[in-house]
Amino acid sequence: MPPPPAALKKKTGTKNPPILSQEYLIQNHGDIACGILMLVALGTVIQATSPYCTAFFGPRHNVTTFDSLNATPAPLFNYGYKDLAMLFSYTLICITAHAIWQEYVLDKLYKKLHLSKSKNAKFFESGQLILFYIVSVLWGIMLFNEESYFRSGLEYLWRDYPYTGMSTWTKLYFIVQLAYWLHNFPELYLQKVRKEDMPARIVYTSLYLITILYAYLTRFWRISLVLLTIHYLIEIFYHSSRLAHFYATIKTGSATAKSMSTYLFKIWNVIFVFGRLASVVLAWLTFWFGLKTSSINKITFTTAPVTNTNENNGTLNESIIISNFNTPAVRLFTLAATGVLQFWLVWNFIQFHMRRRREQRNTRPTAMASPKVPNKLKQKGLTNGKSENDETVEQPVLAVSGHSNKKSN
Repeated sequence: MPPPPAALKKKTGTKNPPILSQEYLIQNHGDIACGILMLVALGTVIQATSPYCTAFFGPRHNVTTFDSLNATPAPLFNYGYKDLAMLFSYTLICITAHAIWQEYVLDKLYKKLHLSKSKNAKFFESGQLILFYIVSVLWGIMLFNEESYFRSGLEYLWRDYPYTGMSTWTKLYFIVQLAYWLHNFPELYLQKVRKEDMPARIVYTSLYLITILYAYLTRFWRISLVLLTIHYLIEIFYHSSRLAHFYATIKTGSATAKSMSTYLFKIWNVIFVFGRLASVVLAWLTFWFGLKTSSINKITFTTAPVTNTNENNGTLNESIIISNFNTPAVRLFTLAATGVLQFWLVWNFIQFHMRRRREQRNTRPTAMASPKVPNKLKQKGLTNGKSENDETVEQPVLAVSGHSNKKSN
């Protein structure tokens, strides 16, 4: 017997929402962002729009002094208003990549986990962030190798400040960092994040965005790159232990799954302590000692000439503005802000472990005195997607995300 027409209409409406409706935007936001990017990319091959559209993808504000008589130097770039075009396009790229990773990886994994709603939200959050952190750490290590961070020693963090320009990959790194954390704001709506999870995500996303933007504008690029890489490495182990715990929840009889979750959690504890200590020491050496040797009394914006000589265009004389923020007040503020952020992270870490101990003391007697549950009730609980103690008994790694998520560097 066929279903009634009303049921057919409701089912069809759920799968194919009206165009330009909120549900249509949420379901197809990745395709919409990709379509906008394709239109902009198409504009790069048209002669009339090419000068404008290319600014959305490649870095601008080149400050390299070219000389046809000598070897071509590596291009260097300053920051400027044209970076807003790049920031817009890379934000759309992050939205598209977010949607692809969500649809083809995370959505397929969470259906096999049968987690509660709160754990599903944490699973999606960790699944998205860990991919970004891994890419950022690998990118940072590549920059360390190519720009001689390892071979030049700690002095390289403050040598030649204010730097005339940054390399192509360094500028792309900071643009992508800003674009990723900027795209997190619309994702709160597009991913239908729960209202109770929004405040924590808005806080740590804003801290990331403000901190990275401050480092980008004040030209503290080298020390910021090092501190971000250390912080992201710590976060990789945190979210790995979180995801391992989710895997252990469906492999309750597997000793390997539980040991893997516990092992990653212990590694995160050790790396967290050493990473925070290293961040404080590096910031202190850079802002208290290193930059002090070239300190100035007030912030300056110096105009420097750039001469580009080549066979086709002849000699082009341009000027760029180099900002210098190496004043005692700025250094002290930056060092204090870095210290406060690190102390806040450590405080959350301590609070997290204290709460873990309390939960373990409270749940141990309860587990010993709890009556046996019939098999039928157990099967009923599993079919509903979670067990009775799904919300109360959790791996301690999950608790910290409720108030700060440890995201601030």
